[in-house]
Amino acid sequence: MEDHPGGAAQGGALAEALARCVGARIDAAHANPATGLVALAVYDGTRRVLGAGIGPRVVGAGILPRLPRLRAGASHPLVAAMRAHLVGRRVLAIEVRSDGIVIVAEGGDAVMVENDRGSAKVAPRLGLAAAEPGLGLAAPGLGLAAAEPGLGPAAPGLGLAAAEPGLGPAAVPEPGLGLVAPEPGSVPVAPPPRLGSSPGARLELAPGRRGEARLLDAAGHLILRWPPQGGAPPAAIAYPADPLAAGAALVEASDDAAAGQEKAALARAVKARRAALERRAEAVRGDLGRLGSVARLQKTGQLLLAQAARVPRGAAKALLDDWETGGKIEVALDPSRPAKAQAEVFFAKARRYQRGEAVMRARLADTERALSAIAALDADVAAAEARPESIEPLAQRARSLGVSRAELAGAGEPRPPGARAPGAGRPAPRRPFHAYRSASGAAILVGRGAEDNDALTTKHARPHDLWLHAKGVTGSHVVVPLAKGASCPADVLVDAATLAAHFSDARGEAVCEVSYVQRRYVRKPRGAAPGAVVFDREKVIAVRIEGDRLSRLLATKEEG
Repeated sequence: MEDHPGGAAQGGALAEALARCVGARIDAAHANPATGLVALAVYDGTRRVLGAGIGPRVVGAGILPRLPRLRAGASHPLVAAMRAHLVGRRVLAIEVRSDGIVIVAEGGDAVMVENDRGSAKVAPRLGLAAAEPGLGLAAPGLGLAAAEPGLGPAAPGLGLAAAEPGLGPAAVPEPGLGLVAPEPGSVPVAPPPRLGSSPGARLELAPGRRGEARLLDAAGHLILRWPPQGGAPPAAIAYPADPLAAGAALVEASDDAAAGQEKAALARAVKARRAALERRAEAVRGDLGRLGSVARLQKTGQLLLAQAARVPRGAAKALLDDWETGGKIEVALDPSRPAKAQAEVFFAKARRYQRGEAVMRARLADTERALSAIAALDADVAAAEARPESIEPLAQRARSLGVSRAELAGAGEPRPPGARAPGAGRPAPRRPFHAYRSASGAAILVGRGAEDNDALTTKHARPHDLWLHAKGVTGSHVVVPLAKGASCPADVLVDAATLAAHFSDARGEAVCEVSYVQRRYVRKPRGAAPGAVVFDREKVIAVRIEGDRLSRLLATKEEG
């Protein structure tokens, strides 16, 4: 659909179709800003849907056979504004103009004034009067004027104007009252207003590839313009000779264009999920590869235990005799601890690797199954038609495979030609933590290393968040984000403590004690080593490591 020269004089067919919408209640307001389709559903015993395409992908106006299947959510600014100011109110007037369509919804209650002919209900500040029976009525500002036969125009001083026969609509008597004067050649559509009704918000739709939607309040003040920078509608708009056929083409074109964008967004999200699963599988295989070091760790512990008496006190390393090969083994030591006591560190690490093998193998199997499913989905998305009925089942499959709704969001608002996406060409910033999810969906953040622990605790965690750490051993800082004043649910606490134990030197132990406090009670001493902190008001939970729980948590990892 292309723009062509034309004007409201060509909009008689559309005006005739819209005349049936006047007096109807506005039941719904929808938009797909990415395609440019704006839709208003009205009801007066029969449901009708007015649609206008303001670009960039769909252009034109008509009566839609249905609401668009693909549309923005209620949080979108244009949708939210239309629902707040239009939905639930009746259509007071519609005007088909050479530069767009104006839809006026009824506003608040009218006020009562007295004059020498009786009382009349008048909309405050707008000069619109609905006369009592027998008094006649007029509606300036809407391009309308009417009077009961034989009664003449309404009294002066009320801001009313009566149309002379054959002269067309009346003009607004005062500027700046919130409703525009009718344009020569425009096609007003408005029967006499209902008793007591007064103009409220006004929606102006300018179809065109660079058209716009403007929502104004009763006083004419701009509430919202979409797109925000405004459009550049053509000097004249060509209206359809068949509004029903034009509306059907509009809604189909919008859904097709939106489905194409959703397919592209779905394909990107699926590929990102596949890449994340491949990284996870590689990491687990690396963990399993360390199982080969169990024998070496046990051997080192035994040699250190046997030769500890020869290691000087406070040494940072030891050179041990390897009785099997006849060579030497160099071992790094903690100078603050006796060498003999450090032999247990090697034995403990070997036990952790052995005990964690079952969990790691189960996690690898789960990851490989998910990879197989996501690869099949990737192929199905590539082969799917860009139609709403084809894309939605695939999006549901993607969600079941761990693709978040945020990742599945469409391409969003179109950018100006040549504009780059925010951050285009730059890698996403690395987060100092990995995120996991409890069974209830609560986020659990786990530091990725010593310096990352500092960043997580001091820069990302808020004072009221919960902070955890495996007691008495080296390990990751764990943070549970909480709402201010909220307490951590018991199941989330156990999940977080399980992760704190797993990502510490206590990994592989059947039971581990975990300290937890509010982040406000954790502080980092000046000059302390990376990851080293002190804390007050400590509470301790002894958590029994359950393989099923740990596997479930590890499977929810969101790559940072």
